[in-house]
Amino acid sequence: MRRTFSGILLCLLLCLSACGGEENAVSPAIEFRAALVQANGCSFQAEIEADFGEYTQRFTVACETVTDGTAKLTLLAPKTIAGITATVSDSGGKITYDGMAAEFGLLANGEVVPAAAPALTAQCWASEYIASAGYEEGLCRVTYEKGFDEKTLLVDTWFENEVPIYAEMCYNNQRILRLTISDFHFH
Repeated sequence: MRRTFSGILLCLLLCLSACGGEENAVSPAIEFRAALVQANGCSFQAEIEADFGEYTQRFTVACETVTDGTAKLTLLAPKTIAGITATVSDSGGKITYDGMAAEFGLLANGEVVPAAAPALTAQCWASEYIASAGYEEGLCRVTYEKGFDEKTLLVDTWFENEVPIYAEMCYNNQRILRLTISDFHFH
C-alpha cells in the first residue's frame, strides 16, 4: 500500500511539474498581449520575404497598428516602391501613392496579401488564439492560429527579451512569409 501511494504521489508530482512548464511558456505570450492591448497597439519595421513557390519577393515595411485591427503601412524598400502607404482594417484596405489611390481586399480566395503581413501579424499578437508556446534556442516561440474558411493561418513569432524579433506565416501547411522585426515599440 505504501509503495502504491508513493508511486501515485510521484506520478502526480511529475504531471504537475510538466503542466507548470507549459504554463510558464505561455506566460510571456499572455504578458506581451496584455501590454500590447494596454498600449492600444505598436509600431515596428519588418523585412518581409514572400514565398510564391517559384520565386520570392523581399521588401521592408514600417507598420503602425492599433488593437482594433487597423494599421498604417509604409513601404521603405526597395526604392522602386518606397513611399507607398497603405491603411488596412477588417473591412479591406487602401493603397496611396503620389495622390493616387486604389482599393484592395486583404484576402482573395484564402491568400494573404504580402504587404498586409505586418498588420495581420500584429492582429494575431493582439487577439488570435495562442495555439502553443515554448522555448527554442533561448527564445520564446509562440504560435497563433487564425482561421480562414476552414483553413488555418499559423503565425509563429519568436521573442527576445519580451519583444518580437522574427515571425513566419504558414498557410495550408506551407510557409508563405517571413518577417524579420526591428525597432519595435508599444504606443
